[in-house]
Amino acid sequence: MISIKRVITRLILVFMLSALTCHAAESLTDPRGILLKHYEVIGGLEKLKKIKSGYIEGAITFDGLNGTFRQWEEIPLKYRLEEDYGVIKQIFGDDGRQSWTVDPNGKVQIQRDDDTLKRRRVKALLEVFDHVDDDSKNFILTYEGDKKAGGIDCHVVKMANIINEDSTFFFFNKENSYLVKAIIKQPDVEIHTLFSDYREIDGVIHPFHEETEILPREKKETLQLTKYDFNIRADQALFSIPQNDVEDFAFSNGENSENVPFTFIENSIYIPVTINSETRFWLFDNGASMSIIDAEYGLSLGLKPEGEIKGFGIASLFDFSFVTLPSYQVSGIKFNPQKVFSYKGLSDRFYDSDIVGILGHDFVSRFVTKIDYAARTLSFYHPDKFKYAGEGRIIDAPLRNKIFSIPAAVDGKYTGKWTLDLGAFDVSFHYPYADENNLLNLRGVDRLSADLGGQHRERTAQFKSFEVGGFKVLYPLINIPLDKGKGSNISKEIIGNIGNSLLRHFTVYLDYKRQQVILGKGKDFETKFPADKSGLLIGSTDEGLPEIVFVAPGTPADKAGFMNGDIIRRINGTDAGSFGGIIGVRNLFLEESGKEYSIEVIRAGSKQELKLVLEDLFQ
Repeated sequence: MISIKRVITRLILVFMLSALTCHAAESLTDPRGILLKHYEVIGGLEKLKKIKSGYIEGAITFDGLNGTFRQWEEIPLKYRLEEDYGVIKQIFGDDGRQSWTVDPNGKVQIQRDDDTLKRRRVKALLEVFDHVDDDSKNFILTYEGDKKAGGIDCHVVKMANIINEDSTFFFFNKENSYLVKAIIKQPDVEIHTLFSDYREIDGVIHPFHEETEILPREKKETLQLTKYDFNIRADQALFSIPQNDVEDFAFSNGENSENVPFTFIENSIYIPVTINSETRFWLFDNGASMSIIDAEYGLSLGLKPEGEIKGFGIASLFDFSFVTLPSYQVSGIKFNPQKVFSYKGLSDRFYDSDIVGILGHDFVSRFVTKIDYAARTLSFYHPDKFKYAGEGRIIDAPLRNKIFSIPAAVDGKYTGKWTLDLGAFDVSFHYPYADENNLLNLRGVDRLSADLGGQHRERTAQFKSFEVGGFKVLYPLINIPLDKGKGSNISKEIIGNIGNSLLRHFTVYLDYKRQQVILGKGKDFETKFPADKSGLLIGSTDEGLPEIVFVAPGTPADKAGFMNGDIIRRINGTDAGSFGGIIGVRNLFLEESGKEYSIEVIRAGSKQELKLVLEDLFQ
């Protein structure tokens, strides 16, 4: 998963705090009294209550991008934020009924996931001053003591609510009662903002400089306002959901592209992509928020990287730049130029250097996509012309950070929302859910996994069942993260991620326009797919030789005496290069239990002969 940023509406800090009643106590430990003093200093409650709309503009930096922004906001719930970084532009908005976004390639998406809906409910209550009532059943204000922020002694007030788990901590300067800092704590992230450069606008004192850090994503944003107007009249069309969604593709037959063959290797889907008459393979990954091209390959096409921004994967963070991908083709579909991420060393992350990119949201969101795992084919349909007539189950699957979220259950008791990610080769719990449900100490097989940011530790355990859409897959293998990372696996609002090791039992339809997933039993629904029986994780040396990267404790590989760094030279007397590369060697260890291999390795310059006997690791 790769995400650009999280939007925070800025005038909400004024709306959410502007209605405190004048009869509140003003003691140093009374939260309402502290807030009341703040409003008296910045302009007075009566003036603040009359603020019903606003417009701001200024300069913005986000990670390594520099640009400008404009934002309109109006009660109730309406806003529009435009950001222009030169290399990319993006828009976020709400028409008072639904939140929406327009991504850098012009794709419109409605935000209707549960978390967005709850946050809109909180904001709506704040706008009608529900929290003013001393007997409010929705908000709780508490005094959190004295703390420093930006080197300044502050009173700290916490605001929580009963609708979601979000809370906000306000740091008020003890000397002048100005807001120095705000910390918005959400289940997945903390948003820390420092306020400064206070100026008077129409009798209201407001900060013109904001510095924000989003943790643990390590994303930074700086705003310098150049204009701030209250109670402006905005064209209501600004808040409306754009009616003309982007259509930057064309089918060669005018309607669809069906039964496109894909290569399925180690639970990953690869399809050929043609650019400038040259065809190379790309990973098919709906979990990538933007498509990615290998930087070196991009340079060979004359694509110069611009800007820099942080993305996050399963457990770690990494840096991207942007390029404009020229017109490209995918079997019966021609695409116009698009903005994509550029990542140095992307091809090195795959088993084959001929794989030069990842087709992400910018590609797959244009269609209704059918994935027939058993037939190894993809079919792409125009969403306005698609009608489903099969016997599969239609599942409401709101997009969350551009990824489908669906309800599922493990063993009938671990239930909640899971993301559906074709770029993931297996199924994984997220760390917070695993921790809270005592899954971290389950017996299983330790392993190393990797994303673009590096490796992370997991334990694979076998469960009794995985139920989704009314279907039940028996004895699934599910990964449990052993380290709390910084990527998607720290999400508390989603309990896990469903990848291809489970999805390959089905025929899957992804419908972005309707935000739904359709699951039908595939021809391989009852198939028990082979799993590793060695406990070895095998990588590649610079010369392309198979190298032991990790040995799982207690497995046949551990018992045989393998060590990290061993280089495999011969297997049963045959040169390791004769098995079809690293994948061919890995496939040897999917054979039946009891299969024996005599393996010659090079360790610290000397030969070692090891005997490996395969065993079922999950009985």
